[in-house]
Amino acid sequence: MNQDLKRRPNEASPNIKKNKKKRRIEKTLAPKIESLIPESKLYTQLHEFEKKMDATMMRKRLDIQEALSKPIKTKKTLRIFISNTTSGQTDNNVDINDINLENTSTPSWILKIEGKLLDNSPGKKSNQIDKKFSSFVKRVIVELDRDQTLYPEGNIIEWNKKPGTPDIDGFEIKRKGDTDVNARILIEMDYAPQKFKLSEDLSKLLDIKLNTKPNVVMALWQYIKYHKLQDSDDKRLINNDEELKKIFRVNQMTFPQMPELINYHLLPPDPIVIEYKIRMNERQPEEAEYAYDIEVEVDDVVRNRISSVISVFQENHKEYTEIDEKISKIIQAVNNCKLKRDFMMSFVNDPVTFINQWVASQARDYEVILDDTHINKEESRHSEFFKKPWIKEAIFHYLNAKTHQKYNELVNHR
Repeated sequence: MNQDLKRRPNEASPNIKKNKKKRRIEKTLAPKIESLIPESKLYTQLHEFEKKMDATMMRKRLDIQEALSKPIKTKKTLRIFISNTTSGQTDNNVDINDINLENTSTPSWILKIEGKLLDNSPGKKSNQIDKKFSSFVKRVIVELDRDQTLYPEGNIIEWNKKPGTPDIDGFEIKRKGDTDVNARILIEMDYAPQKFKLSEDLSKLLDIKLNTKPNVVMALWQYIKYHKLQDSDDKRLINNDEELKKIFRVNQMTFPQMPELINYHLLPPDPIVIEYKIRMNERQPEEAEYAYDIEVEVDDVVRNRISSVISVFQENHKEYTEIDEKISKIIQAVNNCKLKRDFMMSFVNDPVTFINQWVASQARDYEVILDDTHINKEESRHSEFFKKPWIKEAIFHYLNAKTHQKYNELVNHR
């Protein structure tokens, strides 16, 4: 028992610290201070306004966080440029006597695949946005149509995106050669979130060619609701019509089975195929580099601005907390001064009653410290002590105890 009693203050100490920490952020002035300090009313009004502003900011912040949790995409144009340059090429019409063997260089060419993201916002010119070409691309394959025996360095060039590599604006492929080459360029796009190509039958049914899996499931659910294919007795079951039977090859299916059945009809997206001829002769003005526009989805600019605002708020949150702590310390000091003033004013107004109450209070505290549960002698000296409501119950228990004691004495004497 003694060990338990000793342990209680230690067990309660963390809670005491927590309560102290909560009091530090208290910024409310004690009542009746306005009568002493009229200017404190301005602080109370400001504090009420601050609480309303904090509530509004918290509600807006939750709305912003909810909006950021949902993907907000806008459609932009990715412009891909295909061109090539040559070096060391010889003219077929040159005189053989004019050839200098010492200054000849190996003929070669460079194929360039570059991309820029354009802004198609209405009322604005197409300006470049800070997002690299390779951030939209997952893989690039270039197939060259030339004799493998003459050019052993390979006719297939492949680039794959690796995690952690910095984004770039384009690719260059340098090879030796002095004849025109047909090139087939395959570009696999990197969709975020991942998109899939639908099978022919499912694509025709939902009128969707390329989309994310959640959107495909949602479109299928809309089809089921529109045609009222849910079972009338068990809403979890779906009675497939002829079109769904042909696609999924089952008469009935449940909602948990839908994503699994759809997986068999989700295929990798087709790559973008560009046919290009690498020419060795000088280009004519009408034979300039080719440009191809592709529609891509990027994060909304407003979303990025909102994220920057939240990051600034988080950076300043520490400063706000320190200011609140300073204000709470000042308010705590004002409240303490108010308690001291009330203590002194009660002594000034009625010194005798104040001293009697103070002595009685100190006596009670002294008994608590010494673990003494006897009746306070100082209080028992006053007549009001015997008018307390618990006196009658105490007398009843006292007389009852005396009666039992007398009864036991009589029984023992017999």
